[in-house]
Amino acid sequence: MPGWLSSLRDLILEAGPGRRLMLALLVLAPLAALAAAYFWFNPPVYRVLYSQLSDRAGGEVITALEQFDIPYRLTPTDGSIEVPTDQLHAARYRLAARGLPKSDAEAQDEIDRAPRFGASSLQEQQRFQRALEIDLARSVQTLEAVELARVHLALPKVSPFLRDAPPATAAVLVRLRPGAKLDAEQVATIQTLVAASVPRLKRGEVQVLDPRGVLLGGAAPEMVQSQRLALEQDLARRALAVLTPWLGEDRVSVQVTAALEDSETRQTVEHVRNVVVAGEARPLEKTVRTTLVPEGRIQRLNAIVILGFDASADELRRAENMARQALGLLPSRGDMLSVYALPAAAPKPSAGLPGATPREPVSVPASQAHPASPPPAVAAPFALPPWSLAAAAAILLGFAAMVWLWLRRTPAAELEQGDFGEELEAVRNQVLANPRVTADVIKLWMRA
Repeated sequence: MPGWLSSLRDLILEAGPGRRLMLALLVLAPLAALAAAYFWFNPPVYRVLYSQLSDRAGGEVITALEQFDIPYRLTPTDGSIEVPTDQLHAARYRLAARGLPKSDAEAQDEIDRAPRFGASSLQEQQRFQRALEIDLARSVQTLEAVELARVHLALPKVSPFLRDAPPATAAVLVRLRPGAKLDAEQVATIQTLVAASVPRLKRGEVQVLDPRGVLLGGAAPEMVQSQRLALEQDLARRALAVLTPWLGEDRVSVQVTAALEDSETRQTVEHVRNVVVAGEARPLEKTVRTTLVPEGRIQRLNAIVILGFDASADELRRAENMARQALGLLPSRGDMLSVYALPAAAPKPSAGLPGATPREPVSVPASQAHPASPPPAVAAPFALPPWSLAAAAAILLGFAAMVWLWLRRTPAAELEQGDFGEELEAVRNQVLANPRVTADVIKLWMRA
């Protein structure tokens, strides 16, 4: 044993209790300070265990962590539960073994699925609808971009006294993951998923919204509309391909309007055939037929064929038959076809001056024609409306009457009354005979 160790041992053995305590503190105090400094400068790293839990679900998780002796802390911003990084996966596995955390929908689901005795039919229907909403929400949450989803269904009660059952509607509220977005195809997928799971629910009746209240899936109707436009254009081309070789390209036009089914429907028909055996009617055969109507199926077609000439009744009938066969119209489906003959309007004659006679065309020899220079522009004659001629005549007659009265009252008038009356009558007759000349004279006076 080294000498300094022997001396240290003898010193401890010879020391009293107080000195021994001081020696122990001198040794342990630096070690404790080093450990405290290490943990101070190297705190344990915490990671989020679960975030955005309800108060009930968060309380259940915290109680389980305390039972597992797993340290935790709550973030001051949103109250998320954090645990040390080295215990994160162990905490999740142990909580999952207890079925935690449970969402409010799952907790309500457990309550609804609990056996109840004496429940009414309305309560059973509500429990069924609630269970269907929860299952649909879970299916929607399986999408990668969706963090949380809720589904609300409106299922009207079917009455045998109504010919057409009221349609069902649905609303899906989705909360997306940070940085995620839903495109038009994903929204259409959600609509199809919900519509295919609920009877009498069409995809167009399913609305998808985000937490801000913004309606998603605005492109889905555009997709349906583009499909409808493509079908209408294809049908119009088919009809034109049949009618154009007979009538000509510029003498026929076709317009088609299509209505499509916007969701997939299933129709089930049951037939029971009765056979009389020994005087009794007994059901012997039962036939069940299920028809699946796919989405995008033609519901009704309306077509119009316009012939650009004065067609006879025979030609109209022939064009109708050819267009009906080309479009594949079905009267049972309610399809309609109309054929009209609208001949082109004749060109209107050029308006000229009233009373003017048309001029004969003047032939110009080829040697005198100048092909490079355009014909000189001829100014259109000034045309006056008919009422302006009558107004001019009235003004002239009034002016002449005023002059005649003035001359009659003037004692020093040099003109004789009889002569002036004859001149006034001559002017009046001339105005009535040639109103256009009178109007030109008045127009010259006004310009002057």
